[in-house]
Amino acid sequence: MRLRKLEPHESSLLRELRLRALQDAPGSFRDTYSDMAARPSSYWDELTRSVTEANQNVMFLAYEGDHPVGSAFALVDRVRSRTGRAGGMWVEPQWRRRGIGEALLQEVINWARERDFERLQLWCAVDAVGPSSLYRKAGFKETGNQQPLSEESAFRVAEMELPL
Repeated sequence: MRLRKLEPHESSLLRELRLRALQDAPGSFRDTYSDMAARPSSYWDELTRSVTEANQNVMFLAYEGDHPVGSAFALVDRVRSRTGRAGGMWVEPQWRRRGIGEALLQEVINWARERDFERLQLWCAVDAVGPSSLYRKAGFKETGNQQPLSEESAFRVAEMELPL
C-alpha cells in the first residue's frame, strides 16, 4: 500500500473516488450520489483546489499498485481555529480490514498534530460498526452530539473527538 496527497490537476480522480464512495456507502455521507454526479466540472475543480492548496485542507489517497483504493479528507474547522476535522473516510470494500483505513486515519491525525491542533473531530454513522471501531481504536470518543445525517435521511451520525 502507498499513501499520497491528491494533486491540483486530479479533479477527475477526486470525482471518481467520491462517487465510488457514495455508491458504496450511501448511509455514511451527507452528500448523495445523484446530487454529486450532477455537479459540473467546475465544482470538482474548486473542491480539488480546496484540498490541494498549501497549508490548508488535504485529501489523502491510498493505493494498491496503480489502483486508488481509499481516501480521507483532513480539514481545518471553519469555526474553531485549533480544531481539525476528518471526513470522507472510505476504503473499497474488497480492500477493507487490511489496515488501509487505519493508515489513512493516521495520516489525518499526523496532519492535525503537525498543525498543533488541540483536537480532531469527525462524524460517524451511528450504526457503522466498522468505522466506529476504527475510530475508537485510534482513541476517538463520542462527544454526545448526534444528529440526522441529512434532512432527508433516517440515518443518524455521532460526533467523535480525539484530543491531541
